[in-house]
Amino acid sequence: MAKSKSVLTNSTTHQAWAYVVGQAVLLYLLVFLGNNIGPSLASFRLVGSLLEIVGGLGIIASAISIRSSLTALPVPTQRAKLSTKGLYRLVRHPMYSSLIVLTLGIALKSGSRVKYLIVIGLAVLFYFKSVFEEHNLIAKFPDYNKYAAQTPRFVPHFRTHK
Repeated sequence: MAKSKSVLTNSTTHQAWAYVVGQAVLLYLLVFLGNNIGPSLASFRLVGSLLEIVGGLGIIASAISIRSSLTALPVPTQRAKLSTKGLYRLVRHPMYSSLIVLTLGIALKSGSRVKYLIVIGLAVLFYFKSVFEEHNLIAKFPDYNKYAAQTPRFVPHFRTHK
């Protein structure tokens, strides 16, 4: 895939860091907020643990797929390459999808309604962060629009093959 110039400007940097800080705050609250805010059934704890494992594995697989392009900021680095393999062939933002799955697991295990709301807030933040990120990816990679047209944002299309 062809590379173009950097899309990082002063304004872009501030907006990118705002997304990162918002994400960090929500993740901090999710992890460190008390768990005694609501009931947690044993079956929810089991499902929550499974979601944490699946989400964690998705994060690792996503990071491996993009290797040197990995950055906390939703702006491609100078040396970034467009990844369309691994989990990136199923969804455009597998790291965000995996984080949502992992945090949903945390919320289910806790039984906290507040943590459920935090996961929803995180999903909304990831939507807007992904829109911002895609604007920058389109500027850097001319083929990104084609990839985006064929690949869903967060949830893969599971098609049956005949």
